[in-house]
Amino acid sequence: MLTRIITGIIGIPIALWILASGGMVMQGFGVVLALIAMYEYFKAVERTYKPMKEVGMLSVGVFILGYQTCAANFQLYLAIIIVVMLSINVFYYPVYKISDIAITLFGILYVGLLLGLIIPIRELDNGLFWVVLVFICAWGSDTCAYFAGKFFGKRKLAPELSPKKTVVGAVGGIVGAGILSFLFAQGVMYYWSMDFSINWLIIITLVGCIGAMLSQIGDLAASSIKRSMDVKDFGSLFPGHGGVLDRFDSVILVTPLIYLVSHFYNYGMDFWWHYVNSL
Repeated sequence: MLTRIITGIIGIPIALWILASGGMVMQGFGVVLALIAMYEYFKAVERTYKPMKEVGMLSVGVFILGYQTCAANFQLYLAIIIVVMLSINVFYYPVYKISDIAITLFGILYVGLLLGLIIPIRELDNGLFWVVLVFICAWGSDTCAYFAGKFFGKRKLAPELSPKKTVVGAVGGIVGAGILSFLFAQGVMYYWSMDFSINWLIIITLVGCIGAMLSQIGDLAASSIKRSMDVKDFGSLFPGHGGVLDRFDSVILVTPLIYLVSHFYNYGMDFWWHYVNSL
């Protein structure tokens, strides 16, 4: 526990500086973290599969560095990746199997697409607020769940995936994230230039609760991958926490929610109309 606290004390100021800087600083660190996360993912799954690591790493790096172009032409981006992997499968047959292609593509989407959504969220005029809200939903929920489960939890939530998680802890994490989100929005109204109506304060509180649920699902989903591959942690970059994926697994599923809500806040129904027309 002491190791986790020390890592947090060192890591939180660095993370806040990166988030506050935004721009190329955040994009650069985002690429580094995403590539490390992909390496950790491939290292775990290669116990059973033979992922196309070079294709996966390159695809994730390109997506985050050029997210505007890749996102605007996502079908083409995905098609190119599939064509490249199928071509490699043909020319190097029988080195790779279809299952290896599938596990590689899943890693690209799991790490590159979902985690990479943090970049366009931060690029919004009020992006810093929404990015911090991502981490309140994920890490704030995790902290609240830990203490609620430690003092009041008895019934296990998902013993086969995470023996230490309890039902009370999960509920405490959801409620705690909702409260923290509300308080954060109130603080932003007082110290920053953003102004929220009562309706939006309610929405942000609900987003905190829903985001907490998604973060817990993301945590358990990562645990299912690790158990399937018979590994304890994805890595060891952060002492007491594990690797990049171990630290960000709860963040990954929260990003799509905050992306949608933040863009709706900034662009209203125009965003939804543009999104529906792009499908």
